Amino acid sequence: MSIPPKTNPGWKEIVTGKKAFSLKFLAAKILLGRLVRTVKTDPSPDSVSAAIDELHALYTKNAATKSAQDDIKTIFG
Repeated sequence: MSIPPKTNPGWKEIVTGKKAFSLKFLAAKILLGRLVRTVKTDPSPDSVSAAIDELHALYTKNAATKSAQDDIKTIFG
């Protein structure tokens, strides 16, 4: 499964909390909770970019995991 590039607008929507999804990948749920709080506190472009980098790296590292694949399908279609 291919992970969408960081430039995909879906990443920004999820880390800013504009869109919420029911995720299956536990590590992503935990990380995303922290990232959304961080971005709400500091919504600067650098903060959003750093959050996208972290979440993208987690999904890239775990791309072979079934729950991570399911999340990518849920978020990006």
